[in-house]
Amino acid sequence: MTNMYYILIINLGLCSGNLCVSKKVGDRIRKYRQLAGFNQEYVAEEIGMSGGNFGKIERGEIDVNTEYLFKLAKLLKVPISEFFEEKQISIVTERPSSYGFVNKSDFEGLTEIVKKLAHEVEQLREALPQQKKAPKKLQKKKK
Repeated sequence: MTNMYYILIINLGLCSGNLCVSKKVGDRIRKYRQLAGFNQEYVAEEIGMSGGNFGKIERGEIDVNTEYLFKLAKLLKVPISEFFEEKQISIVTERPSSYGFVNKSDFEGLTEIVKKLAHEVEQLREALPQQKKAPKKLQKKKK
């Protein structure tokens, strides 16, 4: 009975509202992993952890130690504080790998720029033969 009471006190100390700190941190790690386009197995391997334990961290079933937090922050390219801050994180619905390292709107913007450049190149090609012909006409007039 004494041990159960002690465990209850520890759990109450780690919980804020309905979610425990481990669960909140795990949720944030999952969101940043998804934003980076990585799967659990890849991240676990990169930080030197088993896939099972990494899954438990994301579900808030076990706490993550500071060594792994630093490795995760470096891999996911976020400050370590991001795992603890209360803010809304958006999840991209499209797969980042579909467009390489740019998102869909960036890709569409680049496509428009390329189209404009191609049009300008075509205009220059049309104007170039006219410029080449002009000096020849001047040379004929000089003779």
